[in-house]
Amino acid sequence: MNSAPSAALLIGLLLGAAAYSPAAVAAPPEGRTGGFADRLLKGAARTFTSDNQLFGEVHLPVIAVNPNSGITYGVLPVWLARNSRREISRIFAPMFTYNRTYGAAVSLNYHYYPSGEAKLRVILDRAEKCNSRAAVQYYDRALFDGRATLLIDTNYEADGGVKFYGVGPASTRGGEASVRLLETLARAELGLKLRGDFAVAAGWKVRRTEVQSGPFRTTATLDPKLRTTTSYSLPRLTLTRDTRDLPFTPSSGSLAELFAERSDAALGGSADFEHYGGQWRFYAPVSGNTVAVLHAQAEWSGGGEVPFTALSALGGPRSLRGYAEGRFQDRGSAFVNAEARWRVHTIDMLRSLTDFQIAPFLETGAVFPSPGRARARDFETVAGAAFRVVVKPVVVGRVEVGVGREGPEVYVGVDYPF
Repeated sequence: MNSAPSAALLIGLLLGAAAYSPAAVAAPPEGRTGGFADRLLKGAARTFTSDNQLFGEVHLPVIAVNPNSGITYGVLPVWLARNSRREISRIFAPMFTYNRTYGAAVSLNYHYYPSGEAKLRVILDRAEKCNSRAAVQYYDRALFDGRATLLIDTNYEADGGVKFYGVGPASTRGGEASVRLLETLARAELGLKLRGDFAVAAGWKVRRTEVQSGPFRTTATLDPKLRTTTSYSLPRLTLTRDTRDLPFTPSSGSLAELFAERSDAALGGSADFEHYGGQWRFYAPVSGNTVAVLHAQAEWSGGGEVPFTALSALGGPRSLRGYAEGRFQDRGSAFVNAEARWRVHTIDMLRSLTDFQIAPFLETGAVFPSPGRARARDFETVAGAAFRVVVKPVVVGRVEVGVGREGPEVYVGVDYPF
């Protein structure tokens, strides 16, 4: 859906962070605060914000441009609440916009951080045409005094902005078709921590998708065979080893994960297939200001016919950031990301510190029909840089700019991509 809510929320966080500067705060590291940058940020913040002992309020205009839907404009007030430790604990961001394709829209975004180990996200969106969403996600890594983890994820969404380019690494941008995707999702996963840094989790995902023709005129028309309704019922098993210092804003340690899930008609699914995969994330401080990050991930679905809406995809804010979201799709995918998270400036906020980061990155990846048919020549490469604001232990706002073979892409959102 439209990225304007995320973009405006990020701007609100930036301005709010600059505005909250209590006099009694630990001194930031030398050389990364004060001077012109501090004055500029705080001056801009005071133009849009107000503050009291309980919360800060940010008032922002919204302007977003999309090559398909055109200009979106509106208003966004953002409220940031603080806990007793003077950390951001809640973000509430209602937004009111208008777009010529989707009409008038209302969006409510609520983020709650009860601790550095847990977070809750609630999203409610409604537009006059095509788009709507209701989503709730809760993740807790310290359930039962740290002995267990819990993930609950629900989503009901109608998205008229989806694009489909074809299946396989040879798909072309000229084959773009407009898609309206309806999705209903419910997922729950409970994990138990084992000896050392290992954990095992078992869960179940129920999902229903409906593919319709989209609202935009594109160079290709969606194949009628793909206009399907599909049901999924997938039990899942995950094994992880996690040594990261922080779960949501890590700067050291690593995360290794293997997973397997199965779709079976006997369990209520529309098709029989298996889905396997794994990932590895590594974080290494290389100086007082810079953290080197490596990320590798691979997955594949086999054992039967894989429905269109279950294909692996590359392109978007978390993989191949120089390509449109879902640009490449097939049964399997593999990609590698590397970036340097460089802290360029720090200001005091809520008796803690807010870091501004620049993160140059390089990544490569490809999709394939089977692992044995993955070819080096099919790998696409993206270079770019991310601009982020980080309020540890949980809050990250980001702008990602990547350049691939087909030109640049810009993504705005919250949380690290990995």
